[in-house]
Amino acid sequence: MIRLADSHAHLNFPDFQEDLAFVLQRAREAGVEYINSIATRLTEVEPLLKLLEPYPHVYTSVGIHPHYAAEVPDDSVAAIVAHARHPKVVAVGETGFDLHYAFSPKERQERAFRHHIQAARELGLPLIVHTREAEADTRRVMEEERAAACGGVLHCFTGSTAMAHWALEQGFYLSFSGILTFKAAQELQETAKTLPLERLLIETDAPYLAPMPYRGKRNEPAWVVRVAETLATLLDRSVDEVARITTENYCRLFHVGAVPAVGQPVDHPPLLAYPIGHGLYINLTRACTLHCGFCPKWSAAPVVKGHDLTLRRHPSAAEVIAAMGDITGYTEIVFCGFGEPTLRLETLLEVAAEVKRRGPFRVRINTDGLANRVYGVDVTPRMQGLIDALSVSLNAQDAQTYDRICQPALSGSYEAVKAFIRAARVHVPEVVATAVQGVEGVDIPACRRIAEQELGVGFRARYLDRLG
Repeated sequence: MIRLADSHAHLNFPDFQEDLAFVLQRAREAGVEYINSIATRLTEVEPLLKLLEPYPHVYTSVGIHPHYAAEVPDDSVAAIVAHARHPKVVAVGETGFDLHYAFSPKERQERAFRHHIQAARELGLPLIVHTREAEADTRRVMEEERAAACGGVLHCFTGSTAMAHWALEQGFYLSFSGILTFKAAQELQETAKTLPLERLLIETDAPYLAPMPYRGKRNEPAWVVRVAETLATLLDRSVDEVARITTENYCRLFHVGAVPAVGQPVDHPPLLAYPIGHGLYINLTRACTLHCGFCPKWSAAPVVKGHDLTLRRHPSAAEVIAAMGDITGYTEIVFCGFGEPTLRLETLLEVAAEVKRRGPFRVRINTDGLANRVYGVDVTPRMQGLIDALSVSLNAQDAQTYDRICQPALSGSYEAVKAFIRAARVHVPEVVATAVQGVEGVDIPACRRIAEQELGVGFRARYLDRLG
């Protein structure tokens, strides 16, 4: 039985009103382990959650389709965030531009799109982007709103090869629908051949866009296998491999399957501050720009020294400060949790400022060193006076090795890490580069030379499978 994930469907639409249970049974029999049933209006979210309650493998999103951007009275960030506080909500969207139909004025589509990106960054959830005949506008808004900081997927991708590779540069995934199977989709098929399987998803967009040979019929999640078969032919891979890898990509993007009690609420409050030795560690985010092969959070529960760091949403600075409690007696406060702390830079700096207000505590960040690459500006001057030390994951002696073991979402990440280290030396008193000893292909002496001689910072070897 192959493993499949339908990353985009609309199971609450009237087309499924009479036989949803049978539709989902057929999907399971076809090997579909996960489904996202996507919201197109905020008012759909609560009914969707009730509808999907009996199905722990089906998740949803919170968003306003561009078709409906003009009819929604409140498309604010606060309104979007307010609907997202549920463990079944795994994404923000779908949102974006549809200038083919233009059912809503372009300016209303853009306003809603910007609010969705801001909400996704605040929540730490991936973004689901709808873009039709709007490549330039989509790129402009995503770049201006720093969508790379939340990541996500361009769903039902039918765009140009240039758009596809730009999306990959931004750290986004691309999802193919039944359109890929159409005989007339030759340009799209040629684009698909140029893309790495590790950054692709598959979907049905059910009840629409039924793949061949079902074109013209009501689409359903079981038929996502036809998309996998077509993609396998185009990439010269086996169907099993395409199904497995796109399902792994789905789990990675939507944080499904990598946390305890899949599909169920966490049965304890989120752990935002946890002690290790004489340090108090701060858990800010579940988001990450890397997929390091040695990181246990991708293959097991995110547990460090007995501390379960599972996060279902991003905490506010006030929540983190409350969780810290009395910090007297700790030698340092360390921003290091489930994900990459600098992706929550504003919250991080607000908490750091509160720590400094309480006394001369040492504040350290364990980071992947990609903050400047994500934000597009040098953020290290903002750390001056608040951050005393940075432990930066150099991780490899060259870009090829780095890309292999870290699988960065953003291109040019290795050189970006080195540039970050150089910039940070000016504003942070102590900067140390690190690499993991025991990872195949990592040359620890070479990493040390790069840190000390090329970058002018200290170096520390970390150890494989040793956390905290």
